Amino acid sequence: MHTLVIGSNETNRAGFIDRLLTAGGPRLRLYGYRSVKEAADETGNAPIYLYHASGERRRTQDNLLGWCRNRQATANLEAFERNAFLIESARSDGLLVMDEIGPMESRAPRFRASVLAAMEREAPILASVRDIEIPFLETVRAHPNARCFYLTCENGEALFPQVLAHLQKQLDGVC
Repeated sequence: MHTLVIGSNETNRAGFIDRLLTAGGPRLRLYGYRSVKEAADETGNAPIYLYHASGERRRTQDNLLGWCRNRQATANLEAFERNAFLIESARSDGLLVMDEIGPMESRAPRFRASVLAAMEREAPILASVRDIEIPFLETVRAHPNARCFYLTCENGEALFPQVLAHLQKQLDGVC
């Protein structure tokens, strides 16, 4: 079963994913993506970029997903569609990281289809998913190949060893 970390905007899902990846060790071959909201500019707009799950992070127009201001995001759907290959090209000899799957991603048809197709495969997945009620996100969370771990601001330390154990079980024999 794939490992899904579910949480609200108030939880640090990306930090939780970082801890899991660090605990998994340097032997992990990573595929997929990490979406990162960078520091806001002088106007208060924070760019959101999609980076490869491993390797150097480069900011370009090709991976600029959108902008966030006052907790409201505007999405560049073409960037999601253009970068769906990061999911589609994942191989079974490593871990597919999808950080995060949220409302912006849910509006990009190819990206959505890539996420759902990946959920059908055997290759292990570690994903963070927003806990809001959007049909696509509900479908991902309810997928029969997914095990959901619900992260709150209070339970991160107690939840971590459970999620790590599940992830390591997923990775046995893969990496």
